[in-house]
Amino acid sequence: MPKKKNEEIKKKKVETQIQQLAQTIDTLEDEKLEITNQLKRALADYQNLEKNTAKLTHLRFLQTKKGLAENIIPVVDALTIAIKTKEDLEIDEKTQAWVAGIVATIENLEKVFVDIGLKKFIPQKGKKFDPNIHEALTTVSDGEKGHIYDTIQPGYTLDDVIIRPARVVVSK
Repeated sequence: MPKKKNEEIKKKKVETQIQQLAQTIDTLEDEKLEITNQLKRALADYQNLEKNTAKLTHLRFLQTKKGLAENIIPVVDALTIAIKTKEDLEIDEKTQAWVAGIVATIENLEKVFVDIGLKKFIPQKGKKFDPNIHEALTTVSDGEKGHIYDTIQPGYTLDDVIIRPARVVVSK
């Protein structure tokens, strides 16, 4: 009998150890699942942070491009007006060469504009006035009502977004 009792005691001890190991395994599985979920959340947070950082960087880049464009467009406008006034003046050959240099500078600036996504648009005379892309500075009685009579300043788009409407004269 003692042998049988010993075997029963051993059997109970083994069963108890098995139950303890099973509980330990369950606890470890729960901890593993919790750690896995924490890692997944951390990875998702990191990926969201990367996306948000990329968006913010792109937005800052676009804002910088827009700011640069808005600051340099008036300079080009002023140079263009200066070039147009030369037609009313009698100028010598040296001054003519100087004017040609300014014209070349404007052309180079416009090439840079295209490289950064800034495009100039000049509405054609007779086109229908569109307040989304045109700004009416004045009206005249000549021409077809509601159509562009003349362009005073070109408009500009930056990456297909209007940053300055074309300034025009409209027929009334």
